[in-house]
Amino acid sequence: MTPFALLLQLAGLSQREAATFLNVSPSSVDKMARGIRSTPSGVVDELRSLIAAQARTAGEFLDMIEEQSPDEIELGYPADDYEAQSLGWPSVGAWATMAARVIAEADCTVVLVPRGSTAVTAAAADIHDIERP
Repeated sequence: MTPFALLLQLAGLSQREAATFLNVSPSSVDKMARGIRSTPSGVVDELRSLIAAQARTAGEFLDMIEEQSPDEIELGYPADDYEAQSLGWPSVGAWATMAARVIAEADCTVVLVPRGSTAVTAAAADIHDIERP
């Protein structure tokens, strides 16, 4: 167990996803995760920025939920990493980590649906000019 490995876990990134996100080799990620190689401060900063963005975005969702006080909300999930990246997340895992924060703290039922599969999620995609699956 290393601080780097724990940050990967908190960010919701696999080692493969982390290598792509951090623009380093999968071998480097593996060595940093096992403590064989030191982790550059820039890499730690990138992970901390992602984790902060996840917390910030979840907080914004929770604020909107609190303002509207619904009994239930739909949260559209990305089908793959490409779709997650179109939403600003490096992977589905990183998106899911943000969504888990919303689910854990929301005072209503959260239903996960494929993005664009209902009128509400389709309208949201249209508003943000995001391609639907």
